[in-house]
Amino acid sequence: MNYYIYATDHAIERYQERQKSISRHKAIHNIVEGVKRSRLIGFAKGEREIREHRGVIFVCQLEGDKMNVITVLNSKAELRFIG
Repeated sequence: MNYYIYATDHAIERYQERQKSISRHKAIHNIVEGVKRSRLIGFAKGEREIREHRGVIFVCQLEGDKMNVITVLNSKAELRFIG
């Protein structure tokens, strides 16, 4: 991935709600690292990517060389890919 990764305030708040209680700084770090290690699982309207890492879903908006993490969700379903 050749993007600068940024977490929006909304994504940080959702991450803190859905994960164990952690500081804002640690939440930002975890989001960025999660996106770096994630795999692309889909696209949404516009320039949005849906990415997943260890059951955490990241909705990202692409803008030039920036990837803004818009929100964070937890996946309860097992994701399988048929090759």
